Amino acid sequence: MRITTFRHAGGTGWGLVEGDGIVDLSGDPSLPYADASEALRSETVMDLALSACGLAPQHRLAEVTLLAPLPAPRRVLVVIDGQITELDQPEVARAGTAMPGGSRMLAVVIGSPTREVARERAVEHLLGATDAVLGGRRLTLGPWVVSRDETGDLDALHDAGRGLADIVSEASRRWSLSSGDVVLVPAC
Repeated sequence: MRITTFRHAGGTGWGLVEGDGIVDLSGDPSLPYADASEALRSETVMDLALSACGLAPQHRLAEVTLLAPLPAPRRVLVVIDGQITELDQPEVARAGTAMPGGSRMLAVVIGSPTREVARERAVEHLLGATDAVLGGRRLTLGPWVVSRDETGDLDALHDAGRGLADIVSEASRRWSLSSGDVVLVPAC
């Protein structure tokens, strides 16, 4: 599953990328959320997948502008030199936004809430990941969040010096992690 937020002639929407198109879920009355961040915070990941099941894309990727897939994550944590800290409300921009001097990151997205999770169970709370660039208080995300079942080994995509299970477990001891929260780790 690939979740994205986009702009098209009719306004801004969010949905799932299928092939070269987007299944627009923003008009689904059973999913009344302003964007993908809000939908994930409501813990409806399975509802998203089921709602899109069998639907034909309404928009072609070539005809939309992809925005940050999660335009308003509630919490953004970052691993720098092995230490986890919280970013205070970073400005989130869409993928491809110029970020001179920014650091390439892997943005890991929490899929289910957790607090004080054991290392052995930590990865179960991950939805997936997306590309990111962090430059000061600005953050680019996108173009979409790829679910964990499609990403393969996320540990092969970052260079944080330790596994994501350790990072998520440690973060959950310091903060209550919610669906749609983002953990940034240096990308390979």
